[in-house]
Amino acid sequence: MNSLINPLALGKVLNRYNLTPQNKRQVVLMSKRKTATWSAIHRLARQLEFKQSVADQQHQQQK
Repeated sequence: MNSLINPLALGKVLNRYNLTPQNKRQVVLMSKRKTATWSAIHRLARQLEFKQSVADQQHQQQK
């Protein structure tokens, strides 16, 4: 893992947002990039959570 990203803090980010396992993998891959910043990691997690919630809402409306 990138020495700039604290694994414990990354775990807190992953627990904070309601993400699927696939989305969590994307956040972890983002954190391994050399240019990753905490704001970019949080932004990606929020975007993935929003997309997931929209998809869930559409799925609920179809039922």
